[in-house]
Amino acid sequence: MISVLSNIQDDICNYADAISGITGTDVEIIDESLMRIAGTGKYRHMLNENVAKNGYIYRHVLQVRETVLIKNPGEHPLCQLCEKHHYCSEMLDLNAPIFLNNRVIGVIGIICSTQTQRDTLLSQIDKFVTFIEQIAVMISSKVFECLERLRAQETLGAFRRLIDAMDRGVVAIDGKGRIWHANHSADRILNREVQGLPLTIETTGDSLYGDEEAWLTLEGQKHHVLCKQISLSSLDNDRLTMVIFRDAHDYLSTIAPSPYESDTQVRLIGHSPSMEQLRSTIGKIANSYASVLITGESGSGKEVVAFAIHQSSPRKAAPFVTINCAAIPEQLLESELFGYVRGAFSGADPKGRVGKFELANGGSLFLDEIGDMPLHLQAKLLRVLQEKAITRVGSNNTINIDVRIIAATNKNISAMVENNQFREDLFYRLNVVPLVLPSLRERRADIAVLAQYFADEFSLSYQRPSQKLPDDVINRLYAWHWPGNIRELRNVIEYIFVMRGEAAGINASHLPPYLLTAADSRKSTMMAQPRQLAHQGQQAERDAIENVIQRLGSSVEGKKQAATELGISIATLYRKIKLYGL
Repeated sequence: MISVLSNIQDDICNYADAISGITGTDVEIIDESLMRIAGTGKYRHMLNENVAKNGYIYRHVLQVRETVLIKNPGEHPLCQLCEKHHYCSEMLDLNAPIFLNNRVIGVIGIICSTQTQRDTLLSQIDKFVTFIEQIAVMISSKVFECLERLRAQETLGAFRRLIDAMDRGVVAIDGKGRIWHANHSADRILNREVQGLPLTIETTGDSLYGDEEAWLTLEGQKHHVLCKQISLSSLDNDRLTMVIFRDAHDYLSTIAPSPYESDTQVRLIGHSPSMEQLRSTIGKIANSYASVLITGESGSGKEVVAFAIHQSSPRKAAPFVTINCAAIPEQLLESELFGYVRGAFSGADPKGRVGKFELANGGSLFLDEIGDMPLHLQAKLLRVLQEKAITRVGSNNTINIDVRIIAATNKNISAMVENNQFREDLFYRLNVVPLVLPSLRERRADIAVLAQYFADEFSLSYQRPSQKLPDDVINRLYAWHWPGNIRELRNVIEYIFVMRGEAAGINASHLPPYLLTAADSRKSTMMAQPRQLAHQGQQAERDAIENVIQRLGSSVEGKKQAATELGISIATLYRKIKLYGL
């Protein structure tokens, strides 16, 4: 085991030389294990040797813990066991213990080998005793300082190992603004080895999620971070600033992850003409940066289409963030959109929060039910779209953003503009690319494939074997006019899986009762309709055709279904539509 004196052996040797130079004698300094740490004269070349074999005087000093003067080495009782006591060349020994925290860690030995040296020492023995004891104290202080430094270095080493294991970046900046130490996460976040580089910190004054928002500038490149700063001193008493930080964009994206984050599949199900046209339109608009306004009935899949636009665009690797403007109270909608800082308003999260615009930075923001946005927020949204910058609630800092807006509504926005319920200037900002979604009635050819898609989905979630929906179920689905569109169809399929219980297969009895009633009514209508059309007057015939088309849709597929239901050919149906101006 290495002794504490051996840690500063060079310094101990210097002390031995100093004592020898003043006293004119040889000097030995041994540690508590009787190892020679320093020596002068003939002992200089015998360092790191153990003197236990003949070091009886040193052993005695270690035991009695006080200065010992031996005037007659070789004859003294302590020397009787030494194998050299009959021909000892030493004429006087003065030995002083070295203490550290009340523990003897070594001995200083002054050795007189000539009568002159002996006489000189004895003539001023009190002064020499004081001198050697003071040197022992100085060595003790040096050892203490060394141990403190070693402890500090050990602590620092443990500290460095600790911060190297942290997933947050940690840098220590010295008084000159240079990075004195950096952990692995700091190198990763800042995308380079940063130790030794100059770093500047510019805080925004905003506090988010318990951290300060700041910009770190490194070699001319700015990094947006959330951080804590701690001031401390280094071993050299230099002032250090420790910055513990995380990348703001990466962290904020974990605060409110998109439901699509782990599932990038675009679900545009169906191959009806209207769906093929929709796919073609999405392909054209996806690569642009223009705002899109999606309109369509409730449940027609506006959010799915918005995500399809995002996934087909160059922004697909960036966030797709959604917000329902109708689902959030008016007084909270602004803070949800733009975020807020600590103390922005009563009841706010004391840590602050970023808004949807910041979360969507670089990607797309889907504003669902935009028609329900209050007028005063419409003005703020318009300004954001014009300036491409936001200001958090309670803050004065302007934050530049790069977000593509995709808005949606099931309301008649044009009529709302005319009635001063929606800002005309915002409407034109959003309606750069209008996209009208067909209702499920207008794409009845997709009912079967959509129903089977949902059935496969619920087979997984309910842990049932996948099976093809039987024809009697599909036919009854065709009989309904689907006012709730795709959302309603999905709910019906889930109802089937709930109500089937432990039954091995699916049949029409598992359908909701209102669909069974509708299917029976359709059969009666199909049987009676041809005779009715043949024998009713023109007004009744016109009304019957109009009602069926309204229910089944005016698409090609809808008209085919209408002709079948009316019991006439498709050509006859077209002639009558033209005749009655439908």
